[in-house]
Amino acid sequence: MSEAEMLKEKIISEAGEQAGRVLQEAQKRSAAITARGEADAKARREALLADAQTQAAELKRRALTIAELDARKQILTAKEKLIEDTFAQALARLQELGREAYQDLLFPMILAAVQYGDEDIIVSPDQRHFFDATFLGKLNKTLKQQGKKGELTLAAEIRPLKGGFVLRAGDVEINNTFNSLLRMQRDSLEPAVARMLFE
Repeated sequence: MSEAEMLKEKIISEAGEQAGRVLQEAQKRSAAITARGEADAKARREALLADAQTQAAELKRRALTIAELDARKQILTAKEKLIEDTFAQALARLQELGREAYQDLLFPMILAAVQYGDEDIIVSPDQRHFFDATFLGKLNKTLKQQGKKGELTLAAEIRPLKGGFVLRAGDVEINNTFNSLLRMQRDSLEPAVARMLFE
């Protein structure tokens, strides 16, 4: 083999070796790039998963908070309705009292409201029968004993009252209807009613 052929063979051999080394290096780099890509993808996947889990936990927490607030609101609304119903039932029961119980209830209320003893008592049409001559006579007798005129009268005027009465002296009226009295006392009565209902 001539020197030229040997040189040619050597160059070809070295070129082949160099090509092999370059190919190995390229494969190593490719493997490293692939490994880095897989590691980055895994890290991104894990970060996205962790972020999604955090968001899901936050959404769940918010949903639970909203549900708890709604539940509290519904409970509060139900309690308020029960209290309202209790006051409505109390008013209805006051309106359903029999003659004696009704007169026993109103007697001290009227005496406490009277200023002079010659006022008019305004009532609803369905409760006029409670204010008969005997009841008015008893009221006037007691008023005279207290040093007042003792000339209370049942007014000809009637009003759609829900129990109780309006006491009128000239242009001045004192509202002692059950509805008005319950409304005025509601703030002080409501805590006791709530305790009776919910404890």
